[in-house]
Amino acid sequence: MQKDLYLIGVGNYTEVIIELALDCGFNIKGLYHYNTDRVGESVMGFPIIGCTEDLYTTEIKGKNFAVTMGNNKLRNEIASKLRCFGGITPNLIHPRAFISPSAVLGQGCFVHLNAKISTNCKLGNDCVIDFNSLVAHHATLEDACYMSSMAMVGSYCSLGKRVLLGMNALVIPLKLSIGDDCIIGAKSNVTKSYPEKCVLVGNPARKIKEVN
Repeated sequence: MQKDLYLIGVGNYTEVIIELALDCGFNIKGLYHYNTDRVGESVMGFPIIGCTEDLYTTEIKGKNFAVTMGNNKLRNEIASKLRCFGGITPNLIHPRAFISPSAVLGQGCFVHLNAKISTNCKLGNDCVIDFNSLVAHHATLEDACYMSSMAMVGSYCSLGKRVLLGMNALVIPLKLSIGDDCIIGAKSNVTKSYPEKCVLVGNPARKIKEVN
């Protein structure tokens, strides 16, 4: 039996999550925008039925939601608020992703086609593991991390909250620690630990500035 699902957000990444949700067997009931400007329109054939602020005044307890913003902080904040109101943010795991039986995932995670989460990994809430990405064994990702396509977090490494890995970025398996809100550029190879709010690029990656 299909479960009903409501999506928060109407941007381009929402279209990706629509396809993921359908692949996971959900029945999409409608979308919510941040304001009323687009109510009555549709995205990929699914109606925009309201705005987010109005949603909080309705009965959301027990309903399923997927928060589709690519922005890590915003996605986590909205999903956390929905959960506080009794909403459910199920994990959307593509049927052709691999999740180790020993891995532990929080709530509201999106795991895309051909992604792999290996032995004894731990993911917090609202993480995104994009197409063909790998979380190697015993790695840890805290809340709202985003791994773009073909990124890899090596064994025993840990990412803080809201860390963003660009496409094909690599955190070398050397028990490295990456602080909250770091951004790792595409194709960058991280070979040592960094504190919070660092922008890291290159091979080997180096800090070029701090996140504002």
